[in-house]
Amino acid sequence: MPHPPDIHPGNFSLNVSAIAGFFGGDEAISAIQTIHHYKTRKFLGWYNSPGSWNVGKKFGKLAKSRFWDGLFPGPNEEPAKLFELDGKRGPKYVASRSGSVLEHTGHLANLIMEKSKEELGVLVPGARDVTKLNKVTIIKMQPVPPHKGRHALAAILPIAASWITCAICGWIRDWFCFSMILLGIISNGMFSVIIGLACLQLQGVSTAPTAPPGDGMLLDGDNIVLLLGREKEVATITRGRFILEYNSMHGEEPVRDEYAAIGFFSSLLVIQLLAQLLLIPQGTFTGQTMFLISFAVSWLYNLYLSSINNEYIQERSILKIFHLQKKHMRTYICGTRTTAAVFTCLMLQPPGFKPENIICNFIPNDTQVWITWRKKVLDVMRTRNGDRVACHNLLEITNEEKRDLGIDNENLLKKLLGDAKIAYDLAMREQEWLTR
Repeated sequence: MPHPPDIHPGNFSLNVSAIAGFFGGDEAISAIQTIHHYKTRKFLGWYNSPGSWNVGKKFGKLAKSRFWDGLFPGPNEEPAKLFELDGKRGPKYVASRSGSVLEHTGHLANLIMEKSKEELGVLVPGARDVTKLNKVTIIKMQPVPPHKGRHALAAILPIAASWITCAICGWIRDWFCFSMILLGIISNGMFSVIIGLACLQLQGVSTAPTAPPGDGMLLDGDNIVLLLGREKEVATITRGRFILEYNSMHGEEPVRDEYAAIGFFSSLLVIQLLAQLLLIPQGTFTGQTMFLISFAVSWLYNLYLSSINNEYIQERSILKIFHLQKKHMRTYICGTRTTAAVFTCLMLQPPGFKPENIICNFIPNDTQVWITWRKKVLDVMRTRNGDRVACHNLLEITNEEKRDLGIDNENLLKKLLGDAKIAYDLAMREQEWLTR
């Protein structure tokens, strides 16, 4: 049988071993970090992926024992934090009924706030010139499926490229490049399966079945999110978190090193780099070209996966878990802080509500104008009768107040009360939406 033809480039060598394990590391890590959001992704890693050194060193930290800690030094982070599913600090939260305040919420509240910032919103006409835009998003929480995407179809390309180039290397009997491509396919495929075994879950907060609604607001500068709904759902957003559980990797009996398989295949990825550095230069020009082609196609696929922002996928997951759709979310852009403050308080107005705390969170000023404005606004909130004419009358300046304030402060107060009237009318319309 004649030997298959080979290209003879003279003394020229590609020397692709120099980029074998380091090229494409960031893209490979980003691609792995989204693996748990897709049901089938763990079975689609059978290709010769670049960045094996970076991937192995980062995720090998999940392995917990003295041996693995020595091989992969660094803190043993929780899986959810390593995959950037937890760890971000969320905005301040104020409960409308109890008035309790969480200075910092968790990762889920951060996702909800970031999602609200992306909303365009409806501009609320103001009674005076815009001073500073405040965005208010109302979310009507719903009582609490695998994510699907085009990645499965796209994965055909790197898998096919890796296996075809491996076969070509075997056909020309370049066993060095053949074995290195095959090792890359097996090590990346097994690592994907093992790392993807974790079950992604949303860990909520236990609440009493008879708990009152958990209405409250998230505050992040000029961005406000109103969470309206049951205590269970609201508490999950403010205090819940994503978790990854690898319990399926062992039986019911506890074991000392539950992440040993992850440590083993992470070390295999590191060994893969060392083997490539030694053996790829021994291959033929054609074999090295095939190895480079498999790397290039795999890098493009990893680049595609890493372009899908991890936080965006998590935001979509949150919306899906809570069955939140466009019809459950409204966003308004208020031209002044006073409009936003009154609108927010009127939307967070259950029985027993103490609006003083909410108003003071927005506008802590203690000048005579603001004290008078707060008193009139609070009178409107306490009436709770829904009579537009009566409430607007409460927002008019009395003759006695005119005498006490003087002309300049009177004009300022008129404008502030005009903001309150606009906020009141908007809130009454939104209350109809909430009760539907």
